[in-house]
Amino acid sequence: KATTIQVQKKRSPLLRFVAWSIFTLFIAVIATGIFVYKTLITPHTATQTYPFVVNIPSGANLNTVTQKLGAENIISSPTVFRLVMLVTGQESSVKSGEYTFKGPLSMLGVIEKLVRGRYEYDPVKLVIREGEDSKTIAKNIVQAFPKLNENDVYEKLKIKEGYIFPETYSFAPFADIDEILKTTTREFDKRIARFDASFASTTKTKAEILTIASILEKEVPREVDMKMVSGIIYNRLAKNMPLQMDSTVGYITGKASLELVTADLKIDSPYNTYVAKGLPPTPIGNPGEASIRAALYPEKHEYLFFLSDKDGVNHYAKTYAEH
Repeated sequence: KATTIQVQKKRSPLLRFVAWSIFTLFIAVIATGIFVYKTLITPHTATQTYPFVVNIPSGANLNTVTQKLGAENIISSPTVFRLVMLVTGQESSVKSGEYTFKGPLSMLGVIEKLVRGRYEYDPVKLVIREGEDSKTIAKNIVQAFPKLNENDVYEKLKIKEGYIFPETYSFAPFADIDEILKTTTREFDKRIARFDASFASTTKTKAEILTIASILEKEVPREVDMKMVSGIIYNRLAKNMPLQMDSTVGYITGKASLELVTADLKIDSPYNTYVAKGLPPTPIGNPGEASIRAALYPEKHEYLFFLSDKDGVNHYAKTYAEH
């Protein structure tokens, strides 16, 4: 018995050490849990003045995102942020873009914002008006999105001349030209779908109809006049006469009708309908529904000429003498 008691006494310091180790570990786990929990739910105030914008670049990995948020003091503990993202399997779920932070957020709030793509930006409005050509639209886009290059924007727009539907659009402030064109093309397809049966029944191609419509947009403002002038275009095409539309010369010179001089009317270009017969090779602007409708359903008559007076009233003639 005495021997047994001595062995137990020798073991007691080891047991106490193990017990204290377990207790210390338990306390550490609880303390860490409390720290992580408070870190996750407590709103953290950034050093910047609210609101401010943080850009998460496309293709950024978790380390890049964590460093970015830490540098901007949006999160209080980059280590906890990285750990939570890894544990929850969201390390590749952050959506790129420009995020607006309007006030302090908890870390959970930051994670939800980035994973769900809650940018909270003020949308940028882009107005595309009936008849505007790609050069004009390119200038307007760059005014709305100063980070974009006007030449690059124009090069992509001119390929879509005639297919950029006039409308008021809203975009994220970090939208690029590809996203803008994707949106305008989707709107064009939706709005033009109502004319599908008409396109199928006409002898003209869709491209030709859009070209006629783009000329009408620049020549006359009212739909009733558009239908009359559309009839003149059809009549001239049928007679193989040059269209002699000032708007087509303006497309290549950038001049308004009253600014054109005789030399402009002699420019050697397929867009100059004073020297080239038939329609221009592409639309000269982006038409709206009224002009497309007028191009599809021209007024039937025998007029070949028209003239707009100073009050905007159109006068029509069958012969040059009458004109």
